Amino acid sequence: MTDELTHVAEFNDQVRRLRAIVDSARPQVSQLVSEVVTSTFDRPISTDDLRAWREQVNSHVARDAGFAYQAYVLIVKLRGVPAQSPLSRVVAEIIDAWALRKGIVYERADSEALEFETQTAHHLPAWVKYLLAFDVKYRERRLHFLIKGQNRLYQLIGQDRFVGLDPLVVDRLKREFYVRLDALRRRENADFYSREVHDLVADTFPAAPSAAEVKHLEAFAARFVAQHVDQIDRLIDRLAVEIDLNASTRELDDLLASLDPTEWHADARREVLVNYLGFPFWDVLTFPMTRTRELSELNEILIDRISPQDAHALRGFDGIESLKGIGFGHFAAFLSRAYRENDYLLGRLHALDRLIDIVCDAAGIDAKTDRIDLLALKKRGFAAILAAEEPHLTRSRELIARLRRSIGEIGGSQAKRGG
Repeated sequence: MTDELTHVAEFNDQVRRLRAIVDSARPQVSQLVSEVVTSTFDRPISTDDLRAWREQVNSHVARDAGFAYQAYVLIVKLRGVPAQSPLSRVVAEIIDAWALRKGIVYERADSEALEFETQTAHHLPAWVKYLLAFDVKYRERRLHFLIKGQNRLYQLIGQDRFVGLDPLVVDRLKREFYVRLDALRRRENADFYSREVHDLVADTFPAAPSAAEVKHLEAFAARFVAQHVDQIDRLIDRLAVEIDLNASTRELDDLLASLDPTEWHADARREVLVNYLGFPFWDVLTFPMTRTRELSELNEILIDRISPQDAHALRGFDGIESLKGIGFGHFAAFLSRAYRENDYLLGRLHALDRLIDIVCDAAGIDAKTDRIDLLALKKRGFAAILAAEEPHLTRSRELIARLRRSIGEIGGSQAKRGG
């Protein structure tokens, strides 16, 4: 438990630092995007406008190539072998050797000409072209960032400059981002690809090499590529066609170009587009910190305790003393079915009590101002649990009777009338 809590604390610290980086860079990134986007945000824009702006922004940003890793992971999934198996290691080495043979290697000098996700990639270095075709993770990070931007908009809606912005409009766009994120993730599943691709993978990588060949794996991979280069070419080209990440980007361009100026406040629309167009800058800042773990939407992990010490709705059954198993060095329930039934049933009731409180706290619900009768909700939940468990807890009839009396007393006479 201590190790897990330490991990969560370290994770949250990293998220806070990343969020600070993103927030501190926001004015500078916004200014950089403004230098490219010459239009105002109170009028319609076309998909071609948005694509041109995206390509101009991306021309200022270079990133390390990750093609070989992306292709290896996908091929291993298609081959149906465990990620840490000997054959998966062989596949990784072969893909690296193939990329080296084809000249798909990162050259720092090439980065000056990098226009990421450009529609006219024929003039780009080979490694960039393959990165464009296979870098699903970059596009996933961008969608996570856009979703986080929608969450930020919810917090800004109360400001004067966003007067009139309907939260439902923000909801709809956030939902569209999730739809596209799901579509991207499907590209990482083996069943997304055609039978032709599966057959190509099986034919290209039929079996693991011998122990002697593995001992000199780099030399084996080079020989394998020399013998099967045409076959690997066909496989990679077919994968690129079917993964079709350009289509994913075009769909996102179309979606954001279609934001209706009559529904979107100009400043809010600008926030969305700055997040989209400026993402490559933020990615360069944060990617070195996120590459070792998935930070999703840069949300901290919050911890709530579910304990009888925090569940107070059931008078007489709250606190650690309500449990029978605490006796005999916390082994008492091992010796008595009645004790086990007592602690099991109270565990369910205490969990309901705490979960309702946790959900309301997370949603920012105030029982008084929002006119939600939390005690009535708890009473109904408690009653449902007792009704479901009573037939099975044969040693707990007296306990259940006392619990029903305690539930009836929740909230006093007013709660009784409302229940």
